[in-house]
Amino acid sequence: MLSIKNLGMALCIFMITSQSQAQHPAPLPSELVTSKEVIWARTDFAPYFILKGDYQNKGISDQVILYFSKNIEGFEHHRVAMSLKRMLKNARSGVAICHVALLKNPERETFIDYSIPIMRSYPNGIITTSTGLYKLGLSPDNIKPIKLTDLLDKNLTISVHDGRSYSPYIDKIIKQEQHKTNSIFQMKTGLKEHERLVLMITNNRIDGLIARPEEVQFINIEQKLEETLYFVEIQDSSSTDISYVGCSKGPWNKALLTKINQLIKQDQDLSKTINDTHKAWLPTHMHDSHILK
Repeated sequence: MLSIKNLGMALCIFMITSQSQAQHPAPLPSELVTSKEVIWARTDFAPYFILKGDYQNKGISDQVILYFSKNIEGFEHHRVAMSLKRMLKNARSGVAICHVALLKNPERETFIDYSIPIMRSYPNGIITTSTGLYKLGLSPDNIKPIKLTDLLDKNLTISVHDGRSYSPYIDKIIKQEQHKTNSIFQMKTGLKEHERLVLMITNNRIDGLIARPEEVQFINIEQKLEETLYFVEIQDSSSTDISYVGCSKGPWNKALLTKINQLIKQDQDLSKTINDTHKAWLPTHMHDSHILK
């Protein structure tokens, strides 16, 4: 039985420890994550990850993480919201961490191992309405890739975000045209600018904007707009990107990536989860084109 003195000392130690933990939330150093734990990073990029609002946790990658957590045994799965920059920093430092729908590049491949392809992500193109399609020489029944240079002498207003990189091809054309008197490009700034621009498109105040189809359709659905949006591919720009599950390098990931690859190859429920969730965030006319064959 504890003496009064020993009991008081135990309580004091407990209070100091509790205060220290409350004042200093635990970071994510590699030594805190065992070989049987994995952190699933959730970056703020709707509709892949939806961190707040009516559709919270219903993003494309959110659903994939949920599926993996339920179907991959032998690991404790932790979902943590963080910036992509922080995710990559943790991966580089050796934390057992993964990201769903990560694109490859040579720098990342030095510290990240990738699964086989898991889903498609679309390049930047022109987002517009049925009215805008006709001004581009297209129609809802005849949507095909267009050359951006063919639009430069038309009476159009296409919104682009100042400072954003779309692709080397698109960036080059915007740069050479943006300061011309009759430029079709309207430069905009602001983190929340897309929401306002979608309203301007649906009200026919601008003819379109350059963006990815999923991000604009998310705004369209979230704001409960009734106007149908269409995505027009830009010729000579980057092709459809293939994304992967990316995990920090190390012996810890071998069993995990083996199981992930097995699920991607063989599990029809996973394929249906990805395709159905992705479809929900695409303009209607693209519902069949995103499926990874």
